[in-house]
Formats: sequence, C-alpha cells, structure tokens
Amino acid sequence: MTRGVRRIRRLLVLAALAVPASALAAAALPESGATTSTGLLFAELIGSMIVILAGCEMFANGVEHVGEKAHLSHAAAGSLLAAVGTALPETMIPILAIVFGAAGSGHDIGIGAILGAPFMLSTLAFFLLGLTVTILWALGRRQWRMDVNIKSLAFELRWFIATIAFVLVVSIIGSRMLNIVAGVVVLLIYALYFRRQLGHEAEANEEYTDTFYLNKFLRLPINWPTIISQCVLGLVAITVGAHLFIGTIEALSGVLGISALVLSLIIAPIATELPEKYNSITWTIKRQDTLAMGNISGALVFQSTIPVAVGLWFTEWNLGTTELLNLVITIASAGLALLVIRAKGRLPAWPLLVGGLFYLVYLVRIFLYGAEHGS
Repeated sequence: MTRGVRRIRRLLVLAALAVPASALAAAALPESGATTSTGLLFAELIGSMIVILAGCEMFANGVEHVGEKAHLSHAAAGSLLAAVGTALPETMIPILAIVFGAAGSGHDIGIGAILGAPFMLSTLAFFLLGLTVTILWALGRRQWRMDVNIKSLAFELRWFIATIAFVLVVSIIGSRMLNIVAGVVVLLIYALYFRRQLGHEAEANEEYTDTFYLNKFLRLPINWPTIISQCVLGLVAITVGAHLFIGTIEALSGVLGISALVLSLIIAPIATELPEKYNSITWTIKRQDTLAMGNISGALVFQSTIPVAVGLWFTEWNLGTTELLNLVITIASAGLALLVIRAKGRLPAWPLLVGGLFYLVYLVRIFLYGAEHGS
C-alpha cells in the first residue's frame, strides 16, 4: 500500500473517531427558515460523504477483526458481516420514507430507494471494482482479474438473480395478495442464504492483516468489547452521514428541480452505497478480493430480500416501465458476471466494467424519456 493511501486512511480513521458526536449534534439542530445557498449545500454534501467514508474505514477494520476472532472465512465475513452492516443506511431510508413519508411521494421514494440499491451495486459498484483492478493491472501490480472464492461468489449471484427474477415476475403480475406472500418468501430466502453462507470454509492463505484502529490510535486492548465498539462507532458514522447526505440531496433537489423518483432511483443510492463501494475498493487494493466481492454480492442478496419485503408489504408496489427496466438491467449485469464465472472458472475485470455500460444505458433512459412513476 502506498504512503499516500495510508495517509488518507489515517485521516479517515481520525475523522471517524471525532465524527459521530458532532454529526449527531448537527442532525439534531432545528432547521432554519432561511434559504440555504447552493454553495453551502454542496459543502454539506462533501462533508457528509467524508462522514460516510470515515465510518466505512472504521467498520471495515472492525469487521476484519470480528472475522479473525470468530474464525470466519473471508467469504462469510464479507458477505454477511460487512454486507449487512454497510447496507443499513440504504435499508433505513426506504423504511423511513414508507412509514413516515407522505402517502404518495413517501412511497415513491421508498420504492425507488429499494430498487436503486441492488441496481447500483450490480452496475456502478461492479464497474468501480473493475476499474480499480484495471488501474492496478496497468500499473503492473496485479493480474487483470479478481482473485475471489469462485464457489461462494457464484452461489451468491445465483441466489440474487433468482430472487430478483422472482420479484420481477411478482411485480408484473401486480396482485396485492401475491405481494404479501412474496414478502414472506424473500425473507425465507435470506434466512436460508445466511445459514448457507456461514458454512463456507476459508481458502488457503486467507489472513486478516489490518491493524486494529482503536488499539493503534487509543491504545485500547484487542478484545470483543473494543472490537464491537469500533464496529458500532463505524455504523453510527455511516448511518448519520447517510442521513445528512440524503437531507442535503433533498434540499438540492428542490433548488435544482430534480424529481423525487429520479432522486430515489439514481442520486440517493449513490450516497447510501458508498460504504459497499469504498470498503470493496480498499479491500481490492489490499488484494483481499474475496472480502471485496463478498461485500458487494452479500449486499445484493440482502437488498433484494429485507427491504423488498418491506416494500411489498407496506406499499402498493405498482411498478412502471422505468422501475421494471431497473430490475431487468440489474439481472442482466449480475447475470453476465455469473455466466463468465461459470464459463471461465474465474472473474476477469471486463464483465465488472460492463456494469458501467448498463448504468449508462439506464441514465440515458431516465433523462431522455423521464422517470415518472408508471411511465
């Protein structure tokens, strides 16, 4: 790891140690009646992103030490612990929007956030990982592929694709009773997946090498209480940062005239998926590819089950053309990666890079033809 990367990570850790209290205090301040300038809103946007990234660094480091203490494989630690923890921000947003938002726009924002999360992971997050590998390969630092636990990754992608395909069919049928039953089914799918993933064995030469930050910076012992405390500290920073980010984005949407559905389908998931993207990129740089891909693929399974069940139960789940296209592209991007894995027995960078093309196609569809619900 270069000295520059180490310095950036050190700054993020120090920020994470100071961030939660100040961020919570800022979130608790009453809203001012004065109009906030666009420049200030962009500054707040950048600040909230730093909060999210600082929390990611703390949480990812804690997860590695949980995995080491519990003797978990990289596949289990990445796809269960890291994926679920870093998925909390984007899971809370649709739940809060559906439960506490206005009957119309709140449900639209909730559905958009639910569908936007797996879409972003299978397109933009895939692309960023492929780009990271490509850059490192061009610098002569690694081969042009991800060195992952192929068996674990293929299993997760199969479960994810099957789940999203099931949700797509249910959405096309549009039966309220079927939606309720489907919500139960996707919860059972995740329960079975969770149990199955715990049984994955570690591959040869898997090691957890990160220094424990609370020990390095505060001289605290490396034990279960301090490890859990660091994970919680990271999650607090991630959750608060995501909350501040979304609040700022909503304010900007009013200033810039962006619709609620575009916000929830495109902009909001970019912010809330930062934990998965950042953690996976840093793990890729450290050549811990199974953790990196497990963080993404595990989040895909989680986001296609738990939040989807909430949407199926508590909204009308009446998806239009734009939302159905979202599901189709999500399946196509993940399906391409799975096909290459099964054909080649490895994961080169190019199918991940293609995820960026899928993302671009969807953006063109949104802005050329609009993203109104039911279009």
